[in-house]
Amino acid sequence: MHTIASQILCASLVSRLGVHPAAAESALLATLEHFHAQSRNPVVVGAGFTPAEWMETALRTPRFKATLTASALLADGREADSRLSWEAYVQREMALAQRAHQAVPPTAPLGNLDAMRHIGRCLSLNDERTDQLIPDIVLTLALGYPFRSLHLRHLSLTGILTQVTTEDLAELLRHAAPSARAHPEGAAATFRRVQRPAR
Repeated sequence: MHTIASQILCASLVSRLGVHPAAAESALLATLEHFHAQSRNPVVVGAGFTPAEWMETALRTPRFKATLTASALLADGREADSRLSWEAYVQREMALAQRAHQAVPPTAPLGNLDAMRHIGRCLSLNDERTDQLIPDIVLTLALGYPFRSLHLRHLSLTGILTQVTTEDLAELLRHAAPSARAHPEGAAATFRRVQRPAR
């Protein structure tokens, strides 16, 4: 990130959050390092993104802003505010993902409750467990949505969810079942795993 852009971003954090300038600078450096490390993940390269392209996209996402805000509050010693800020971001993302999921047509696996439960049963998951895992899977796909491949750029999040096949959903359930919750850090990786090169 250019020095002028960094200075503007830090000044915005100081003004918006009332944090000390040193806390803003520290949070920006830590957040950029975090996203830079993600940009070098082999999955990013395998999906056709250079680290620079991935970073350019990441810097425009709500996740970057939320991470930076929470980091700045934490660096300023406001741990409770940091936690509340992050939780509010997660709640907003969950609401967006839920609305997109509700719009998925019943002809698609993610739009058909019986189909989802049937896939879960094939993996030895009871219906209740499948119902618990689906929202996390949808949220994970939503978090990866900004990093969709070029051939999917025209699709809405609902369109992306509609394209999840039975095989994709089985893989996602198999991946999510051992965990209590999906890990947002793996969002882009999980999202890319269900993409097909040509659809």
